[in-house]
Amino acid sequence: MWRPSSTSISDDVAGALSKRWRAWCWSVLAATIVALAAVLAVNALVDPFQQYRLASTHPPRFYRLHHRFIDPGLAKNASYETALIGSSIMESTRNDTIAAACGGPAVNLSMPAISASEIRTLLGAVYLAHDPRRVVIVLDFNALAGAPDARQDDAGPLPTYLYDANVFNDLPYLLSGVVLRKSLSVLLNRNDEAFTTDANAPWFWANQVTFGRAEVLRGLDLRDLNARFRQPARTLDGMRASFERNLLPVLSAHPDTRFDLVWPPYSMLVWLDFLQRDQLDVTFAFKRYMTQAIARLSNVTIVDLQAHDEITGNLDLYRDLYHFAPQVNEWIVARACAHIDAEDVSNVERYERDLRARLAAWQPPVVGSASWNR
Repeated sequence: MWRPSSTSISDDVAGALSKRWRAWCWSVLAATIVALAAVLAVNALVDPFQQYRLASTHPPRFYRLHHRFIDPGLAKNASYETALIGSSIMESTRNDTIAAACGGPAVNLSMPAISASEIRTLLGAVYLAHDPRRVVIVLDFNALAGAPDARQDDAGPLPTYLYDANVFNDLPYLLSGVVLRKSLSVLLNRNDEAFTTDANAPWFWANQVTFGRAEVLRGLDLRDLNARFRQPARTLDGMRASFERNLLPVLSAHPDTRFDLVWPPYSMLVWLDFLQRDQLDVTFAFKRYMTQAIARLSNVTIVDLQAHDEITGNLDLYRDLYHFAPQVNEWIVARACAHIDAEDVSNVERYERDLRARLAAWQPPVVGSASWNR
């Protein structure tokens, strides 16, 4: 009588197990694909960062920590003729304020600690879908610090894949668990993190802080004014390289766009900080250089608002060394778009002499028992 060998039984068992293993793997793969497809579909449908369309079926959500994810969507999808770009000092500027001063409609695309390379990337997104009549760029000297492609480490990641026209590289956005949580919060109408819903003032924060001399001086060390912000040192060669890499080509490539480059009214304490850190001369040298660099461009104007001591010397208009009250934002865009305080090769040295004289004459406030030594 024939009996199956132990070898044939082992082969049968192994074959069965192998078949079950393959079936299990295929089921896991199928479940994974279905789950990812569901995540992709939900994120694409809700689109919480407005990458493909402006929010219309629900109030828009502008998350405080996600400027760099939302701004490219606004740049591509919002309706505007004027764009404002700047750092956090310009976030509390309403779109209708920009429109009234500069011509509308307008959009505020500012983001914290924006670098010159990020300005270039953001302008690339602007020109993908628009041919703006006007772009106002409020420049921070620190945006031009470091290598031409440098960014500040604390600024947060820049999702460059959202700033181009290629939707096929958007999977990090469409499959993101972070984005999915926001999509579900929208669908379930949950308010589980801070955001604003005002499309006219998406980044406005001035109503959440206190302005005034006491606030500026709180915890301030006059002997080390850079202790709080720790801004990097700058060199003239580095700033020039950054400007020529990131801004000058864009200004030259779009002659039909009016560009207003604005030097904002930092408080006088910032200029004292520059003096303290041996950054004053390089700052003025770069301002002189920039007037020469754009002299041949008829579509570019520099507006210098840094010698207005009725603003810069009044610490009640600030919350710290750099950030000013929203009425100053309104004043900035009004003067910028009217080309008041326009600066060029013919008057840049006068602006410099004026500011140096104001700095020499200005007396810093007393902070507790601390003393000031120039």
